[in-house]
Amino acid sequence: MPKIKRFRQRNGAKRGFLDLPFSWVFALIVGAIILFGAIYFATRASNVANTESSAQTGSSLLNLLSPLQNGVESANSITINLPVNSIINHQCSTFGNFGTDSISVDQFVNNKWTDTGVKISSENKYIFFPSSLQGKNLNVFSEPFSFPFKVADLMYVTNADTKYCFLNMPTTSRKGLQNLNQGNFEYDNCSNDSVKVCFNSNINCNVNVDTNYRTVTKNGNTVYFQGDALMYAAIFSDQKIYECELGRLMNRTKTLLDIYKEKSANLLKVGCDSSTDFAGFQSDLESFNGSADLYILSNDANNMNSINSNSGCTLW
Repeated sequence: MPKIKRFRQRNGAKRGFLDLPFSWVFALIVGAIILFGAIYFATRASNVANTESSAQTGSSLLNLLSPLQNGVESANSITINLPVNSIINHQCSTFGNFGTDSISVDQFVNNKWTDTGVKISSENKYIFFPSSLQGKNLNVFSEPFSFPFKVADLMYVTNADTKYCFLNMPTTSRKGLQNLNQGNFEYDNCSNDSVKVCFNSNINCNVNVDTNYRTVTKNGNTVYFQGDALMYAAIFSDQKIYECELGRLMNRTKTLLDIYKEKSANLLKVGCDSSTDFAGFQSDLESFNGSADLYILSNDANNMNSINSNSGCTLW
């Protein structure tokens, strides 16, 4: 069966009004591992049993993904060891209120790749890795995304056997990653076969991060980010997945903004004025058309956060 190893915990994490238990963040990947194991053993029995087991496991997994789990999880990095070499196919859609994050799995069993035809989808997970990721061992970590209030926990998946070397990374960001103790992350001293992630440099790099213009360029494509959570998202995913997941996050932000507006109105009824102006942020969210718009939205979010922090009735 797959083994999951937990790594160093990050202390001082602040949990607030709309925070979700951390265990929810890993539900999709943990559920997928259940699917992997079922497919592996069912395939050894027969193709018919494989199909039946996949359908049953997919149904069970959808129940697992429902946001009804309890408990608080403080660890924010794990390694997952799969039973066989696998290809995880990743799809993202913005259709509907919150869009969907979907994965399907191909496994190398009996000297051939097995396509189960089973897709697992979730409306409340935000996962960042390319459209296709191959490997037997996966490293997973998460980072909270606030804009300006807590929106979601973002999850990043990498092949544990693929080294990422971060060159000239800002100190604060570097310390955050080092605290994860992920074995496939290197800093400045790079292995020859590592994926080189360079900050404010474009010399012999696979991924270029410009912290001044807040851009990430890889495979000839450039996207924009604000904050470390989205920076990691851009580094570890591809342009198509990143832009789609970002659109989903902005849709979720709009919904949460309505909740905070209602909360502000209720507080005002009892004589507590939050003094927060939602109109500008809401208007810019409605016209969001891709990561290039993050700069304007970030200014709105920062202004709102400043007002909220100095208000007698804080909303988040």
